[in-house]
Order: sequence, then C-alpha cells, then structure tokens
Amino acid sequence: FLHFGYFENPPADAETMSMADMKKAMDDYAALLVSRVRRGEKVIELGCGMGGLLARLDAAGVEVCGVTPDKSQAAHIGKNWPHIPLDNCKMEELGPKDEKFDVAINSESFQYVDLVEGIKKIDQLLKPNGRWLMSDYFRFSEDAHNGSGHILADFEAALAEGGFEIAERLDMTENVLPTLRFAHLLATNLALPIADFTAKKFFLRHAFFEYLFAPMVADRLKNVRLGTIDAEMFSRDKVYLLLSIVRRKK
Repeated sequence: FLHFGYFENPPADAETMSMADMKKAMDDYAALLVSRVRRGEKVIELGCGMGGLLARLDAAGVEVCGVTPDKSQAAHIGKNWPHIPLDNCKMEELGPKDEKFDVAINSESFQYVDLVEGIKKIDQLLKPNGRWLMSDYFRFSEDAHNGSGHILADFEAALAEGGFEIAERLDMTENVLPTLRFAHLLATNLALPIADFTAKKFFLRHAFFEYLFAPMVADRLKNVRLGTIDAEMFSRDKVYLLLSIVRRKK
C-alpha cells in the first residue's frame, strides 16, 4: 500500500511502534474502504498505486478495475493480478467506458487532479445512484506550511457546483498521525545519522573528495527539513478525511 495507514487506537509514543504496527495500520486503512463497498458492485479505483486495494476488493467479490499513470505500477499489477482490468493513464485522460460504475474510489490520489476536471470525470463514470469514496488530506488555507492537498473549502464548493454532496464524513486525522510520527522518528534517529556516518566514512578513505565535497554534504544534511512528516504541523494545517460522496438530490 502507498497510503497513510489507519490506527484505530493511536499509540501515545512513536517509539513504541513497530513495522508490524505499520503493516496492520495499512491493512486496517484498506479495510475501511472495502467495508463501504458491497459484493458484486462494479468499482473503479482511480490512482490505484501498487494494487493493494484492488486485490482486497477483488478478494471481497467486487468487480473491480484500476487506473494508474505509472508504468512500473501497471506492470506490477499486471504481473500479480492479470485478471484485473487496468488502464495505464491519468484519471483525466481516461476514455469513455461501456458501463458506468457503482463506486469510484480515490485513495490519496485526487489531490493531484484539477478540481473541476476531476469532478467532471467522476460524474461521467458513476451510475445515477453511484458513490464516490475518497480518502485524502485537505489544507485549511493557502498558507499551509506544505502546499500539497486541495483547500477544503475549495473542494466543497467544487462538489456543490458539480452537483455532488457529502453523505458520510469521517475525520481520520488523529488516526493517521502515528504514521508521520513514526516516519519522523526513523528519519531523525536512523536515516540522517546513517547518512552522516556513511559520508564521513567515505571521506576518511577519499581525501580528495573530502576536500571537494565534505562541506557541501555536511551543509545539506544539516539543512534537511522534515516538515512534510511533522505530525503537529500536519494537524495544524490539514485534515485527513474519508468521504462518501453522492449526487445531490434534486
């Protein structure tokens, strides 16, 4: 999986977490989406990554297909689940389908799509009573420290303009923060120290390269910014939501 994961009972301290905890969180995140799809429904996942959720949906008896613009991801899915139909293109470039879908899913993928064009594409793909499941984070304002993610108010306005409304809204922010805390812990306590140690060891054996590059490497390591995986900064600037979206009743 290539998502934030979901901790039903968030741990108080990242130092108590393990890779097994992370794996369970990834599985539990997928389960949240799978539980909102019924057996036999026709589903399209837009931005399906490495195919983890596709496989879970397929195993649950869902008639599923995927879309990814990444060739390596498409090759991986084709090798491991060759029976699952797949379009290797961007969501916006997806051509007309012979049938409409009961459910369209965007799991941390709609943030890369233009609001108006993306909502228009969803409208084209869904059956009249279809559902759009989305799990993603949104910024509260333009001045968020990290500029990724749509601004929530803009997204909600675009939904209304496109004829959609939110039927279910689950705030998952506290449940995804442990992933950021764990990543920050690994970066500060493992990745950066290893990089620093490796660089120093290399320069001890190669004096000429030390003369040329050691100050630059030290400066780069010193100035590494970890704001994108700062949990407190994320919760201040953003919200992580699981949404079930339907067409607005007339």
